[in-house]
Amino acid sequence: MSIPELEDAFRSALVEMERENQTKAGELTPATRSKSQMIAFIDQLQWSEKQLLTFREALDEVILTRQEAARKTEQVQTYKAKLINLARDLDMSYQELLVTMADLDRTK
Repeated sequence: MSIPELEDAFRSALVEMERENQTKAGELTPATRSKSQMIAFIDQLQWSEKQLLTFREALDEVILTRQEAARKTEQVQTYKAKLINLARDLDMSYQELLVTMADLDRTK
């Protein structure tokens, strides 16, 4: 990279940093993390009570979906760890165990 290109990249980075610093106080960004920041943002929306209740329902649904996905991922990891331990106990590779299990399932 040449010096003029480096200078342009540096200027672009400075401009981007300045834009981030000039964002509104109540604006929701990935950096918005605290409860008070969230409340300030929601207050700015000036939603009716019905809209807020609908938002709560939608939010509850999203949270439940994410929790369910996390629970399923944890169960898969647990099952996988059990299979790995079983393969070690049987002195087999993980792949050999999977093939054996698939063969046993086909013979049923």
